[in-house]
Amino acid sequence: MIFDLSHRREQAVLGVWLAQHRLFRPVRSKPAKNPGQTPFPSRRIVHHSSCGIMFTVRMPNQSYPAMMNRGSLKLLMVALACPVLGVALVLAGCAAPAATPTPAIPSPASATAAVSDTVVLPTAPPMAPTGTPEPSATPGAVLLTLPAGVRIQLSLWTVEAISPQAEGEVGPLFADMLRGFERAYPGVSVSVVLKNTSGRGSVLDYLRTASVVAPSVLPDLVVLDTADLAAAARTGVLVPLDGEIAADLVADLLPAARAAGTVHNQLLGIPFQMDVEHLIYNANQVSSVPLTWTDVLSAHTTLLFPAKGRNGLVNDAFTIQYLSLGGRFQDDEGGPLLDEPALRAVLGYYQQAAQAGVLMREAALQAGDAQDVWSVYVSARAGLAQVTAHRFLTGRQALRNTRFGDIPTRDGHPLTIGRGHLLAVLARDPLQQSLAMRLVEWWLRPDNNSVWNQTTHYLPTRYAAFQLWGNEDPYYPFLQHLLEIAVPAPPAADYDPIARVLQQAVLEVLRGESTPEQAAAAAVDAIVR
Repeated sequence: MIFDLSHRREQAVLGVWLAQHRLFRPVRSKPAKNPGQTPFPSRRIVHHSSCGIMFTVRMPNQSYPAMMNRGSLKLLMVALACPVLGVALVLAGCAAPAATPTPAIPSPASATAAVSDTVVLPTAPPMAPTGTPEPSATPGAVLLTLPAGVRIQLSLWTVEAISPQAEGEVGPLFADMLRGFERAYPGVSVSVVLKNTSGRGSVLDYLRTASVVAPSVLPDLVVLDTADLAAAARTGVLVPLDGEIAADLVADLLPAARAAGTVHNQLLGIPFQMDVEHLIYNANQVSSVPLTWTDVLSAHTTLLFPAKGRNGLVNDAFTIQYLSLGGRFQDDEGGPLLDEPALRAVLGYYQQAAQAGVLMREAALQAGDAQDVWSVYVSARAGLAQVTAHRFLTGRQALRNTRFGDIPTRDGHPLTIGRGHLLAVLARDPLQQSLAMRLVEWWLRPDNNSVWNQTTHYLPTRYAAFQLWGNEDPYYPFLQHLLEIAVPAPPAADYDPIARVLQQAVLEVLRGESTPEQAAAAAVDAIVR
């Protein structure tokens, strides 16, 4: 029997799958009979077993003879009658052997670290939040009903806040979106395993450990903090997504999302939610949004941004100002770097604002994040405040006279930092990998991405999802603008030592213990020595 395939992706999937399962052996092809004819090789069919059937799968420039039993061949014929994903899906189901329990890898976490939990979706689907899209196939996909008893399971590692166990409406929505994927791809299920948010027992911690001692226990997909992507890439377990994820999806990503999922010009993750910082101000105290440091210092009101740091690391509020001046954290060889002039300028702005009474010095030193700033702002003690979009989306309905704008910088050039979470693929088996890619595409469908972020109060990562939010609220186009100018957060593993030095400089200047010049020089010296 001879089957023809014309799609290159399916050629690769089928060929690799047959090879991995030892179902074919290449043989020498015969030359084309006519000059200029494409050499479709012929194959000598050899009866290998009385209980099997021999056949040839023909593709441009190559053919794969194989032996399958009658049941598997019937399923293959069904697959070959369907384009694109049908081939991969049916082959995965009919070829996958019964799962053998894999011994658990010793946890890299300490005895006090949280133990991983496998989440089982409830049997009865919960009521989906209003606006949840009805499940349907990813555009271009072919839906197949696998034969009875044939099942494919994808494994997903994530954190509790992005799982069926998340608080409020988020948990039921997550479970409902997974069910939608499972309904769109009958016979496919997704197993969700929870990991710690950071540190020991986190997704990144397990990737580092398992990639060395037990790579076979790694999942098909993971949810990662965008700041951890570079460190995860160093483990060598992430699958490049260029050319694998639907091209229209990748082209539709907002610039900040595309940049956050890219390491060394290679797309390794697709962000599905993001967050940025921006300015909010009390319209009763401020007539127009300040654009520069000079505007802030002459606004005759008070300013608050977080300056306490988080876990000893400098806040993004400082990093944004430093980057807006062209400051860098790495030299041309990839070594740590601090630009002293840029550092000195930002510290000088902090000192000037504090001495002028514009910056709420004590409140800033006690504010570790946007929530701390928000609490002060809503009490009407600050006219200007720097908060995250997530915080503003969550609580803006309670405000009546608040406006928003870009973060003021020295020269008025807007900039912010984009943070978020992404999906990355680890599956090596061609069929598991193909289905993992389809799950990423499903999660990033415009309607799914829109509803997910409306519910979680984060930002969509696709232009098409923002379009579903509409333009009636001027805040939504502003958020899209922020994701067009945002830069990725510096990679945590490389940045953390520098961020600790910067935080010390900020504290010394705001406490009056050092001048901006002294603190900047000390910070540069601490990094280069």
